[in-house]
Amino acid sequence: MKGTSSLIVSGVLALVGGFVALIFPLPVSLAVTVLAGCVFVASGAVGLWAVWSDRVMPSRWATALFSLISLVLGVWMLANPLAGMVSLTLIVGALFLVSGVVRLGLSLATWRGTDMFWLMVLSGLISAGLGLFILLRLPEASLVLLGTLVAIELIVMGTTLVAMGFALRKSGKP
Repeated sequence: MKGTSSLIVSGVLALVGGFVALIFPLPVSLAVTVLAGCVFVASGAVGLWAVWSDRVMPSRWATALFSLISLVLGVWMLANPLAGMVSLTLIVGALFLVSGVVRLGLSLATWRGTDMFWLMVLSGLISAGLGLFILLRLPEASLVLLGTLVAIELIVMGTTLVAMGFALRKSGKP
């Protein structure tokens, strides 16, 4: 299969996955939570193994502490996926809010008088507003937020891959 065909096929698959995730956001949110829990467990286990197998590792106790916290968090998320989903949603809401406030501050401090000022202000307001919306709508927002974000990412990525595949095909690239 040509490279452009691979881009188009992978883009279509991402689009299909994105629309399925948009239709069924709760199962996707649960899947994201379970996946995050597995990553935390694996990360914590590997970190603890590294600490105990390398006796001269710098910051050994700090690494052990963070690895243990990661392991415990992962096990907790796997044992309580709904609570883990709420926790992840809380983190996403806080990140959106902080990101928006930081962008607003940057726009006021450094972008004044440029064309980017209003774009930065709008971007900051949207992120901060989404963050507040998520945080004020917990826990019900957690049922669909993670799945919806995954759906949006898959749709954007799929659209980009399909467009790139057709653009490369049109330009004569394989």
